[in-house]
Amino acid sequence: MKLWVFDLDGTLITSGIDYARVVFLWGLMFLEEMEHRAPNYDDFLPKFLEALRAVDKERFKTMRAHRERWPGSMVLAYKEICRQMALEIDPVIERRTWEIGVAALSEETYRNRGMMPGVEETLTLLQSRGDPIYCITAGDVRVQWMKWRGYNLRRFFPSNREFRVVKWEKLPTLGRLRRLRPDLRAVMVGDSIGSDLVPAAKLGYKPVYIPHPSVWDHGELVNNAPEGTIRLEKITELTSV
Repeated sequence: MKLWVFDLDGTLITSGIDYARVVFLWGLMFLEEMEHRAPNYDDFLPKFLEALRAVDKERFKTMRAHRERWPGSMVLAYKEICRQMALEIDPVIERRTWEIGVAALSEETYRNRGMMPGVEETLTLLQSRGDPIYCITAGDVRVQWMKWRGYNLRRFFPSNREFRVVKWEKLPTLGRLRRLRPDLRAVMVGDSIGSDLVPAAKLGYKPVYIPHPSVWDHGELVNNAPEGTIRLEKITELTSV
């Protein structure tokens, strides 16, 4: 028997696709609203993406995973390309930009999308063995609980005892979970070396790294995994750990 702790985004579910999707939707909306006034796509799109990345990275320093950070960053990026291209800010486009940004975080979207391949089978197997399983996820409390409801995560993490949302740092919560079952070998499974594996290794967890193809980096990416980290390509391989 082992104590298992899982990261959520990028480990059990895919979230990067939601942000990518609304960026494409924004481009279509911008063209529709501008219509005959629309600049060439290879002019405004690169400018928007560059501005969005820069402003979101800066806002991340103070807002972290707050649910209003992303739509607000999209609005500021739109205003920035207007400045660069000498375009008048259109209040309709500004409002629709905010709405599109908010749509990236939708319980309905989560409900219609399954968990990552092999996740449900693996968690079910661990449960059947009697292993205690927990999830620690960093982010906006409202958004992460929307995911809990949308993905029906209560099947595996029935309450806030098993499903724990932290603002950013996972170390204190990892420590509390470790003290619950000091008799068990503890394993931390995640896709972020800096956020998941490094703090877990400090507390004696066995780090298991399952990289996700969409790497989210705001300048704080850690590339060196802790000593003893096990790297897997698929979560179904956990049964061999």
